[in-house]
Amino acid sequence: MPHPKLFTLSLLVLLATTGSDAAGQTIPSPYKFIENSQEWAIFAGKTSTDPGRLGLGPQDGDLLGGRYAVAFGSVMALDINATWLMSERDVLDVSRPEDDRLLGRSDIDLVVMDLRLRLNVTGQRSWHGIQPFIAFGGGVAYSSSTDRTLELVVDMPADEWYAFGTRFAASLVLGSHFHVSEKISLRLEGLMNLWKIQTPVGWQTVEVDPLGDNPKSEWVSAYSLVLGAAWRF
Repeated sequence: MPHPKLFTLSLLVLLATTGSDAAGQTIPSPYKFIENSQEWAIFAGKTSTDPGRLGLGPQDGDLLGGRYAVAFGSVMALDINATWLMSERDVLDVSRPEDDRLLGRSDIDLVVMDLRLRLNVTGQRSWHGIQPFIAFGGGVAYSSSTDRTLELVVDMPADEWYAFGTRFAASLVLGSHFHVSEKISLRLEGLMNLWKIQTPVGWQTVEVDPLGDNPKSEWVSAYSLVLGAAWRF
């Protein structure tokens, strides 16, 4: 049988060693603080746009853009976005029968510049690299180029041409960052824009619209799925 003093000393050494090992172990947290508060980003996506009741406005297209963002406070950030939407529109000749007005499709490019306030669900931290958010804001949308070839071919009166003009554009976004390293992140988001489209004056005459059914203007929506990459600093 071991000597009692030797047994007691051995037990104390074992407990001390075990306690030291346990104290040195830590449980890794799924949350990680985002050190950098600013970022530059580029993005691309697909857009589905409502052309309005008369079918005159921009329709589906591709988008490209860039963004500068800065975080402030514990959960908020400001996004400054510039987006180029490469879209198409139906060219309709209102002087022809209603079932034979479509002349074809032409290109119409839009530029959207807006500011968005972003609320990060997990604050200035990520959870397993994921940082979901909701953002909303507004800015301006305008047509950077519009192909008028079909209108000119049929000598359509200018007051019947559709023009997008410059419009206020509201935005609502749901998405998430995916932090792949300390400075690089990916961002997937679903974006909804709202803007107003105007009906050409030539579509509102008594001869064309004797019952006054054609809207003078209407709010329409555009839905986009966007993927981007950011460099944080």
